[in-house]
Amino acid sequence: MSVPALHPQSVWLSSANPAKVYAPLQADLNTEVAIIGGGFTGLSAAWHLAKAGVACVLLDANDIGWGASGRNGGMAVLRYKKPWAALARQYGEDTARHLHRLLLGSLDTIEGMVAEAGIQCEFSRYGHITAANGKSAVAMLEADIAWLRSAGDSTPRMLTRAEVASLAGADCYLEGYLDPRAAGIHPLNYARGLAAALAARSVPLHGATPVTAVSEDGQGVSVSTPGGTVRAKQLLIATNAYTGLFAFGTDLDRRVVPVSTSVITTAPLPPEQLRKLMPEGHLVSDTRHLLNYYRVAPGGRLLFGGRGSLTGRESPEVYSGLERKLVETFPALRGVAIDHRWSGKVAATLDDFPHVGRIGTRTAYAMGYGGRGVILTGLLGKMLAEMAAGRGIHAGPMGGERFAPIPFHQLRIPAMKAVAGYYRLLDALKV
Repeated sequence: MSVPALHPQSVWLSSANPAKVYAPLQADLNTEVAIIGGGFTGLSAAWHLAKAGVACVLLDANDIGWGASGRNGGMAVLRYKKPWAALARQYGEDTARHLHRLLLGSLDTIEGMVAEAGIQCEFSRYGHITAANGKSAVAMLEADIAWLRSAGDSTPRMLTRAEVASLAGADCYLEGYLDPRAAGIHPLNYARGLAAALAARSVPLHGATPVTAVSEDGQGVSVSTPGGTVRAKQLLIATNAYTGLFAFGTDLDRRVVPVSTSVITTAPLPPEQLRKLMPEGHLVSDTRHLLNYYRVAPGGRLLFGGRGSLTGRESPEVYSGLERKLVETFPALRGVAIDHRWSGKVAATLDDFPHVGRIGTRTAYAMGYGGRGVILTGLLGKMLAEMAAGRGIHAGPMGGERFAPIPFHQLRIPAMKAVAGYYRLLDALKV
């Protein structure tokens, strides 16, 4: 029997609702749809299948929300990796407007699932600030505001330097971009709550159940695990940055690059100090190539995240670097105690988009969120459910036809080191 890995000692784990244990699969079973991956994407797919009356089973090698879904910053940001104006130039106005509608609809989907399932995950439209580190970033954000106005969206607005300093607690940014619709969640409670809602609908969920092989034939798909085989008509793969953790016979792990991100939280801050730093509780991320992000965390803490180890191994130097960056951003926090340190992985793609598509007549996938998973997993999970039901989807550039294995994937670590060095230079020059 497989033993699930422990959750990292994150602020989310320390403040999480009690976890339900989902027993390993210990018998063969038949179903309509098998889902590999108990994170946001797989849970969203299962939710929408269950609502449609389609029988499904969800398998995870570890625990529900063990991967990125239980470790991230809990920020549902209403921006893709690429700026809006750049998307319009690259893909055309119609496609950019479609992507805009998809993103707004995705957040509505998450909010709807939280409300319908009664999930206690602190979902709230806190609003998100994109803080500009340099003049070129200011110009980029201004171009985005102009494009959004042309597309009929007048909600986001630019912030002056003084407004950013007041709302984001830091005076190191030139200007900013505020979208008040963006939401924050307690990510582990969201995953656990969605899983509990599925279990209440009699959807089988199995933890500690690594998939060892998958095979597809004319009648269906066989999913092999140590405790039994699932026979299904359709298979959905939702393993994202952890796809390479257990090899089960696809090339999906070579289509993404797992990138580590690390997070720290301060010890609880005095309420008056926290109110001064984050008076309205906005979510904040900057425009650095090696970006940092921060928000209020449970217990009156400040959560601060950024790039992790390039090798994927835990390193004290990574956390000391984050602590230095925290103090650079908030000099008043010099000497503050740090009480949580943890890391996780995001899945980067060559075009900075996640992808949803098929690798067989009966096998579909969604992955590659690159740090935008909180906002986009609800949408792509829903698309997976629609694909399993035989319906078409319109994913624009997120469609799977652009999602091939990455050339020279085995050289990804030296390549990431070179790119990171280049990005550090650009960030130092504020380009």
